[in-house]
Amino acid sequence: MEEKMKIIEVDEELYQYIASQTQSIGESASEILRRLLNFPNHNVVQSQKTQTIIVKDENVKEKVETVTSQQVQAPIDEQPILVTTKKQSDESIQQVVLKVKALLDSDEFQQETKAVVRFLNILRVLYRTNPESFAQATESLQGRTRVYFARDEGTLLVAGNHTKPKQIPDTPYWVITNTNSGRKMLMLEGAMQSMHLPKELIEDVRTYFTAN
Repeated sequence: MEEKMKIIEVDEELYQYIASQTQSIGESASEILRRLLNFPNHNVVQSQKTQTIIVKDENVKEKVETVTSQQVQAPIDEQPILVTTKKQSDESIQQVVLKVKALLDSDEFQQETKAVVRFLNILRVLYRTNPESFAQATESLQGRTRVYFARDEGTLLVAGNHTKPKQIPDTPYWVITNTNSGRKMLMLEGAMQSMHLPKELIEDVRTYFTAN
């Protein structure tokens, strides 16, 4: 028997709060709410049920998305979609690892206090070390209603009025920066996973993005 469409209506403030509670890529909206409400996460089955989510916004009358339950991720309009990219050679992966580690160990990076500067510097190294792999990663890392990376500022401004796009130094890429440290780390994690970088390196980077 086909499931009836379910509609969830929340105001913008509540929506932003739920979105800010994301702890990891892939965490569903149900998992976030169960965790916040201390509900048991019993036998959550990812079925192909259709849901429509309506978010009230001052500037936009209604933002509506119809997705399957497997696609409902939090935050709903920002959660990246990860697509498997071409496997890089072990040599090219190791080269990126060494360059990122060198950046993390540098005095300049260690003394930097601004998350956005650290964010841009890591993205710069990822691109400069392996442009092809980085390009594939930015194509696979995309929001359901938001563009994260582009080759021009205008594309990101069209995607949102408050994206605060900045150019990644020494690269042709621009990236949104109107996010807290946790969200920046999710973007870095998605890109690094798409570039097939080791989990250990991702965890090393995570230590620099633990606070808002």
